[in-house]
Amino acid sequence: MKKLLLLAVLVLAFSTTAYSQDVKLDFRASGFIDIQTEWYRWNWTTNLAGRNFIIQAVDADNKPGGGAFNKSSAYMQSRMRLKFDAVMGKELSGTIFFEADSSYFGDYPGQTGLNAPARNSMGMWGGDNASLEIKNVYIDVAVPYIPVPTTVRLGLQPFGIRSNMFLYADGAGITAAAKFDPIQVTAYWAKLLEGKQANGDDSDMYALAITGKVDTFSLGAYGFYFNTRTYPLNATFTAPNIVAPYGSTANSVSSKMYWLGAYADGKLGPVNINFDFVYDNGWVKSSSPNLNPLADDKVKYTGWASRLKVDFPWEAFNFGVVGHYGSGADANRTDVNGMPGRAVANPASGAFSSKVGSYVVPIGSETGSFNDGEVLTASYVTDGFTGINYSGNGSFMTRGSAGGIWLAKLYAAYKLTPQYKITLQGLYYGDTTRHGDTFGNSRDSSGGLKNNSTIGYELSLINEWQVYRNLVFRFSGGVMWAGDALKFYNGVGNEKPDTPWAVFSRLVYSF
Repeated sequence: MKKLLLLAVLVLAFSTTAYSQDVKLDFRASGFIDIQTEWYRWNWTTNLAGRNFIIQAVDADNKPGGGAFNKSSAYMQSRMRLKFDAVMGKELSGTIFFEADSSYFGDYPGQTGLNAPARNSMGMWGGDNASLEIKNVYIDVAVPYIPVPTTVRLGLQPFGIRSNMFLYADGAGITAAAKFDPIQVTAYWAKLLEGKQANGDDSDMYALAITGKVDTFSLGAYGFYFNTRTYPLNATFTAPNIVAPYGSTANSVSSKMYWLGAYADGKLGPVNINFDFVYDNGWVKSSSPNLNPLADDKVKYTGWASRLKVDFPWEAFNFGVVGHYGSGADANRTDVNGMPGRAVANPASGAFSSKVGSYVVPIGSETGSFNDGEVLTASYVTDGFTGINYSGNGSFMTRGSAGGIWLAKLYAAYKLTPQYKITLQGLYYGDTTRHGDTFGNSRDSSGGLKNNSTIGYELSLINEWQVYRNLVFRFSGGVMWAGDALKFYNGVGNEKPDTPWAVFSRLVYSF
């Protein structure tokens, strides 16, 4: 048996060599450098810890009495990405992808967390900062002697599908894609956490996706399973970079979650259509002996989100409409993180967290790129990392940008010249959380949370200028009139923030 296994390995090794022995190395480089400016009033995402919320998703600094409440902020930031591809024909390539960020011009080391003392600090005075990050390192290889064209990707790679709704995360794993014309089947495996090698505390992702084209439409469906034996993902660490010892009860919470989704992109007559639907189901369970005896040991998760975008291009114009709905939590059955044994968000309920009805996205998913507005949702101009609504990229499951809200959007774009385009858009944001609000925490006379329906109305303007072939400048501004679902309890009564607004710009050199 061992000889047969060795023979199979040698055949694969030599056959791959035979595929590429006469092919010269093609070494490619690509990337971008950007410069952003951000000026706004009341944007809670300045506190990274706030990204882990499912309900009442505003941190203390941006509520009444907090140091940032109703104050304006302004700063500059920058990002660099540099990608190298070593290509040996169609059969073999390797990719190394670097990234560096300045969270703010005038960065200081350690600002983004104890585990990363230099990360995102490229903008320090004096320079020479160790901010260079390894984003991806992977190999793509075509599998020889298989009648179905099949490629395999191995290493630290991007795992993403419908990233504005569901998942984008970089991680270590394997992707295999097989082409059965006219469809492609792709299988994924990723290791989220290894933990102690002899402990059953690791976390894995398994997934399958099917894509294809029918007439003018690209169609897709996917299923993802996350077996997270340590939850939240950092629970096994007792201190920065120290894994809990064998036998530790630190990871006494686990999670099993499923996501099923489908989408369609294409042209129907004169209009372009983008449609998404995704459903989640599963649980977070505690086996801790210290669990509150009055609480359930399991929180059940069931949620869904859907989005439809329709564009009607006409000469130099483009008219569009967007509708989105993401199910919300029940404040009588859910705490801010959806964990067992914790008191629910509604202080008058007296209950413990038992169910999350909000749509949620996987651990670490960077679903900030919702890009529908400029004030509440993530800005198209800033590439998705602003907005009151941004929630994701944490060690918990969160509602992402899609859960807990619904929206209706109308917009019109006009290309004044081949290099310059302007877009005007109006949005209504609604709240889908029950017995409370997704963002606000206003209370009634009995001390319980109010249930409000309107988050606000937004009007925004986006300008795009193609300065040179590889240089783009974008500039935007927006204002939002807050509704009752953005009221906050200040200890005496309920208070709305002053009118939120935002002004952004981004200069991008791509190469």
